[in-house]
Amino acid sequence: MSEEPEVLGVVLQASGADADLPWKAWQSSLNLEAELPGSTVEIVVQGAAVASLIAAHPTAKRLVEALRGGTGDVTVLACANALRAHHIDPSDLAEGIDVVPAGIARLVTRQREGWSYVRIG
Repeated sequence: MSEEPEVLGVVLQASGADADLPWKAWQSSLNLEAELPGSTVEIVVQGAAVASLIAAHPTAKRLVEALRGGTGDVTVLACANALRAHHIDPSDLAEGIDVVPAGIARLVTRQREGWSYVRIG
């Protein structure tokens, strides 16, 4: 009789200029869910990649559809500092994207809480 895997908290960092980083992180969350069902995932988007979270952006549109139809526990978070740096108003973000004050602080906090950390990119 095999043991069920422990439910995990995983924080994925999507940081950089590649507009597809949030989508790549989403795909990684699907792979994680397939192997470790019940995992909780936060995708923290920082740097220029936050521009791909604007409602009209193709990446954001794919994410919104995926979040609506997703079966796992995945949250997409935009860094408020990155939004300010790239002159993006949080109200311009796609539906379902939340904002954290500082992406770096969220990453550190989650790691202190025992979450696993993975950088996407």
